[in-house]
Amino acid sequence: MLIKIVDDDQVFVKKIKDIVYDNFKDIFLDYSIECITSNFEAQYFEKGDIFFLDIDLKEKNGIKIAEEIRENNSNAIIIFVSAMNDMIFDSLIVQPFYFIRKDNFDRDMKIACTLIQKYINKNHKIITFDFNGKKTAIQLSDIIYLESFLHEITIHTSSNFYKYSSTFNKMMSLINSTNIVRIHKSYAVNLFWVKEIYKEKLLLRNGVTLKIGKKYQQDVLASYKEYLLK
Repeated sequence: MLIKIVDDDQVFVKKIKDIVYDNFKDIFLDYSIECITSNFEAQYFEKGDIFFLDIDLKEKNGIKIAEEIRENNSNAIIIFVSAMNDMIFDSLIVQPFYFIRKDNFDRDMKIACTLIQKYINKNHKIITFDFNGKKTAIQLSDIIYLESFLHEITIHTSSNFYKYSSTFNKMMSLINSTNIVRIHKSYAVNLFWVKEIYKEKLLLRNGVTLKIGKKYQQDVLASYKEYLLK
């Protein structure tokens, strides 16, 4: 989980960073915080999961940055932190998660952190399983796809893969998420990672192409359409 704080006001950057650390250290298994206080080039916003973003930056408009973030990650959590309270309605164009007013910072920040925690608990479920003789935990959002062979499941994530002894049905019951769907007797995918989908196959964002089983084709297309409407 990558959290980015974007503000040219060093005082607020430190305040946000301290509060984020205190609130999220027990929520995420692995996370990092990056602070961007100048040189607001698009390349610095290509990656990130949660953004605390000022609107009134000296070098660039924060809403414009949010639009660039949305182009790369439609699921990014964007929280505006601004003294420009009159920009609340203008900011809605990029569907921010919350708007923190700097003149009401403590109260708004507390509410934002509570809402983020609830959202993460609901949408970033953690599963645990035995891997190499020890308990391993991963977030569902990190799973790209699952692959089954006999009674062994391979969990492919953005940074690693894990082999886990189980049946596919038991694994899907453990995951219990509408975002991870069965597409074949041997595959299930995280819909977030789907780049292109066709009747008989789909392409993932990491370049992997997987076959869609005939009996799953209708349900896969329906699930993907429903996912896009969330």
